This record gives sequence, C-alpha cells and structure tokens, in this order.
Amino acid sequence: MATTQKRVKMPKQKEKHMTTSSYVMLIGLIAFVAMIGILFQHALITEKNTEIRELQKTLEDAIQVNDSKEGQLVTNMNLQSIEAQARGYGMTEPVQEQYRRELVTEKKEESLMTDSQIVRSWFENLF
Repeated sequence: MATTQKRVKMPKQKEKHMTTSSYVMLIGLIAFVAMIGILFQHALITEKNTEIRELQKTLEDAIQVNDSKEGQLVTNMNLQSIEAQARGYGMTEPVQEQYRRELVTEKKEESLMTDSQIVRSWFENLF
C-alpha cells in the first residue's frame, strides 16, 4: 500500500551574516595578536641592547688594559735604553758598602706648659 504522506520541506538555512559585534570581536582579536607581536619584538630588542652594552663595556675595559700595557712597555723600553746608555758611560751596580740605611724614630714632643698652667688655661678658655 502506498502511503500518501506529504513531504515536509525543511526551511532553508539563512545565510550567515556577520553582525557588528562579530566585526568588533574580530578586530579586537587582530589587535591583540598585533600587540603580542610588538611586545615580543620589544623584548628581543631589549635583550640585544643589553648584550651590546655588556660587549661595549668589555671592549672599553680591554682598550684600557691595552693602553696601560702599552704605556708600561714604552716606559720599560725607554728605561732600558737609558740604562744601556748609562752603562756605556761607565755605570755599574752599587756594591754593599755603597748602601746606606736610614733609621727614622719618632720624637716625642714635650709640652712647654706645666699642669697648673694647662688647668688654668682650660678655665680661662671656658669663660
């Protein structure tokens, strides 16, 4: 037997249109991703800047040490040439008898005032 039922037509789904709130959320999401990218890039730049500053400080220290060593080298070369010239004129190393020792002793200062004068001057200065 044949049934005579009518087919019920399903309503067509409407085309989905983006609402204003959808546009705002999409723009907000894009802005959020862009801001994260900017912050990440800023962190990388700061890290590289710190490395550069440390390397510059190391370079400056090395330059100072180099200049100091160069100055010492020039001074030693000059002293050696002066010593060679002096030896050419007859300079010799001193012998033991030519050395002198100096003893330094501290001298205690004696007060020119007596105890009674010190006490009297203290009272005078008080008033």
